[in-house]
Amino acid sequence: MNIVLLGHQDIASLYALNRLMHLRPEHRYTAFTSGVHASTNKVPGSLRELAKVDAELCAKYLSNSQVGEVLRVAPELAAPNSSKGLTALRRCDPDLIVSIRYRRILRDDAIGVPRHGVLNLHSGILPQYRGVMATFWAMLNDEMEIGTTLHRIVDSGIDTGPVIGISRPATNRGQSYLGNVLGLYRDGCSMLARAIGDLERGKPLAESRQTAGPGQYFSTPDEAAIQVFEAKSLKIMTGKELEAILE
Repeated sequence: MNIVLLGHQDIASLYALNRLMHLRPEHRYTAFTSGVHASTNKVPGSLRELAKVDAELCAKYLSNSQVGEVLRVAPELAAPNSSKGLTALRRCDPDLIVSIRYRRILRDDAIGVPRHGVLNLHSGILPQYRGVMATFWAMLNDEMEIGTTLHRIVDSGIDTGPVIGISRPATNRGQSYLGNVLGLYRDGCSMLARAIGDLERGKPLAESRQTAGPGQYFSTPDEAAIQVFEAKSLKIMTGKELEAILE
């Protein structure tokens, strides 16, 4: 199949996309990243430091021989619903679009491009943890499990589409937020790879409509939330997270 990958230039997205390609090497991939996402809110210092460390980890990861060229040369697709963006997607003639940490909302025209639709691997358990940095909020809320949810994107709703599967690893409170996020994609990408295999064989995916509640949309944490997080002896990152995924 021709598969378009939509991701972001952060270490978790690059690692997950690369892992998927290694699990399903028989397909043809084209990757796009979402580009810089401007925030109207003041970003806490800890998250600015995370972004700096993340950029360093990305550079190190992309220089590693395990990473395919498709990720090293992935262009930005910051406006997927524009005429130019739709042309770029259609040119790929995709059978499937896979989104992992892509920071743009797809609308009907873009969703309708691939023959098998759009799958999103969300780094949180749905419907309880929609939105941004779900793993952070789950750790802050003392959840015993974090997780990834594989679901379809069927409209412009955020993390609201029919669920195909949920992976529920235990929260590792001795590991940083970033370390926990990276750890999600071992099982999460395997779940996604199985779904792609089913689609390739013409097997319908088992899908269930998300329940109406309880659920909440989370946004980027502010300084107060960061302080509570750190007061619980939790860490945002250590800078050593890459060691585990390069082993």
